[in-house]
Amino acid sequence: MSSEMSPDLKAIQLAAAKTLASKSSPLTLEKLTQQQQSAVLERVAENGETSKEVLVSLAEHSSPEVRSAVSENANTPAATVQQLACDEHPDVRYQVASNANVATDVLEKLAGDENPFVVDRAQHTLQDVRSVLEQADDLLLQEQFAEAEPLYLKLVTDLAHLIGPNHAEVAEALHKLAASLIGQGKETAAAEMEERATRIKNAIHEVC
Repeated sequence: MSSEMSPDLKAIQLAAAKTLASKSSPLTLEKLTQQQQSAVLERVAENGETSKEVLVSLAEHSSPEVRSAVSENANTPAATVQQLACDEHPDVRYQVASNANVATDVLEKLAGDENPFVVDRAQHTLQDVRSVLEQADDLLLQEQFAEAEPLYLKLVTDLAHLIGPNHAEVAEALHKLAASLIGQGKETAAAEMEERATRIKNAIHEVC
């Protein structure tokens, strides 16, 4: 009697592992990385509970589908996303270019990619990202300060998460947030935002 697993049983086990990878705890997800099937690892990479350490490891996987899934995960460190933006496989770079949560400097780099599909996707994503900023800037110019405030606040939060809190783009968003607060007479809150922006700029100068 053959000791090899039947194709049907393999398919059932693979389906079960994929389902498990979609719904499991961080500890179980880490154990699932020992699986050899790319389809399972792709589900692990997609899971919002997957740890940063596991995602960094999966970013080196031989399967472009797995690496693409890593690029979409909100837990993936910014440095790893930047690495994937330079991936040798165009499908991975395309997936990075599709992610509106990627830092604008990465998207701008992809807008100059050698692959025309990656370029087109990056340009469209940049337009979507910039539309939020442009909308907030327009509201600020129109002195609609209360409407501009939540948009700038969202930009500050998203940018800090994606590219780190000590980045020039975060400082600029904080400065504009402060302007929207001043327009509403919220001087104390505005001063706090300006102070944060100044600390970031000073930290950048110290590094340089």
